[in-house]
Amino acid sequence: LREHPYPVPPPRHPQTPIRMNNYHYIIAGLPDLLPDFTQSGHFSYSGISEAVREQLSPADRRAVDWLEAGADSSILCGHFYRAAARQRSRFIRCWYGLDRMIRNSQVRFLASKEGIDPEKYIVGETDSRDEEAWPVLQQIFRTEDLLEREHALDRYRWDRITELTTFHYFDMDVILGFLAKAMIVGRWSSLDRDKGAELFRRYVDEVRGTFKGVDFN
Repeated sequence: LREHPYPVPPPRHPQTPIRMNNYHYIIAGLPDLLPDFTQSGHFSYSGISEAVREQLSPADRRAVDWLEAGADSSILCGHFYRAAARQRSRFIRCWYGLDRMIRNSQVRFLASKEGIDPEKYIVGETDSRDEEAWPVLQQIFRTEDLLEREHALDRYRWDRITELTTFHYFDMDVILGFLAKAMIVGRWSSLDRDKGAELFRRYVDEVRGTFKGVDFN
């Protein structure tokens, strides 16, 4: 992974006025942002992202910028991960710690197959959490079918997002987790309609189930 000269995502919508944080209001409205995937045949992440951004403060939009920056693999380098680890957002720190761990594990797996030393390709230092995740990720990497392997990795990411937002109800972590899952759904809606629809149904059920006692209809 190379060092990128501009690893930090640029700010967006600088002209938008500052708003007071009102997370419970934003989160309660999240299910209303979900399109009818089965009718439209596609899932628009950008539409959901923009609808959420309109309700966030500049500081919180910055956290969304960081979340979305990872879609550009060219900036995922050691400098980027170090900068992400210093972010105020707990979710962003954990999300990129997870991403780095998955990528390092993949390097480790491929290096073992080729009989080469993976240490020169590993980004950052490994820890006990990396070792705990290794058996599960190793099994995923052994999957021969490319789409099935990618789907399994995204299910793994999905479950980690759920863990990161457990016991978080009305804060920015929930919103970032919502968007992170929406990015996964959007990716699969363009790659595989059936898997995209499957993830979308799970996505809607989880979002609605998170806020028991709130009438979304």
